[in-house]
Amino acid sequence: MRFLITLAVALTVFFPLSPVVEAQPGSTLIRVGAGPDDPSTPLIYAAQAGLYQRAGLNVQLVKLAGAAVVAAALAGGSLEIGKSNTMSVVTAIGKGLPFTIIGSIANYSSDSPDQGLLVSTSAQIKTASDLAGKTLAAISLQDIGSVATFAWLDRNGVDWKSLKYLEMPGSATLAAIEENRIVATNINEPYFSSMLASGKVRVLGYPFDVIGKHFPEAVMFANTGWVDAHRDLVARFLRVVQEASVYVSAHEAESVGLAAQFGGIDPAAFAKIRHTVRGVPITPRELQPVIDVAAKYNVIPKAYDARDMICSCALQR
Repeated sequence: MRFLITLAVALTVFFPLSPVVEAQPGSTLIRVGAGPDDPSTPLIYAAQAGLYQRAGLNVQLVKLAGAAVVAAALAGGSLEIGKSNTMSVVTAIGKGLPFTIIGSIANYSSDSPDQGLLVSTSAQIKTASDLAGKTLAAISLQDIGSVATFAWLDRNGVDWKSLKYLEMPGSATLAAIEENRIVATNINEPYFSSMLASGKVRVLGYPFDVIGKHFPEAVMFANTGWVDAHRDLVARFLRVVQEASVYVSAHEAESVGLAAQFGGIDPAAFAKIRHTVRGVPITPRELQPVIDVAAKYNVIPKAYDARDMICSCALQR
């Protein structure tokens, strides 16, 4: 029932932008839903640089508010392709929605982490065991940040169920730490860097490392039936996004304002963030740990084989 309500809201409270490129007569419209965040930058750059049009693709970017809305719009037929955080897609497929992952678009790397577990610089918290019985912030107890934190606590011998969790938006967590309402939060960009820059918090650990040294943080996905019927379009789309990803990766400073412009956000919010590792190729080996940790902490009913959720059309390393 909750999913049906979310679907109904998503299909009525829809936030489309105007087409970023001109429609090409006779070409199939590909509506791509994405949020105004750093992982979306290659999608936006490809539109502004005319890469879709050059490949004979008629792509319309649609700004949507959050992973649940993207998934619901895709399930309802309002999109052809969605971009979302990986855990949300793993959850949707694990609960029976007919989605297929067609590629990665943002990857976590332990060599350049863009997320971490932060505590107050003045707190007497030195190790994971010092968190026992304390209160942490979470955007959602079923998102990848929370699940990674549970796994990190377990690995360090701390019962994650012994902690309390307050759900709140990332923008509210620094104030909550200052007010001693929480002691820690596992936070991602654009908040991670700005919170560190404030000097009020420090890194206690990198919970994502427990999942893997390298894995997809955000992916592109579509309804399986649509992908099967449009293999050529999907292949061309992926090649374009990979070309855009390579360019953006080499020109992060010049590209930083694209996501802000797309979302109507102050560019300063993206100015000093740690950028994700770009790239479209995806492998079952890197995706499987996300599925396994989701099953271990009851985000999905049971684990499944990553090979079953990645399209054979996906670019692989």
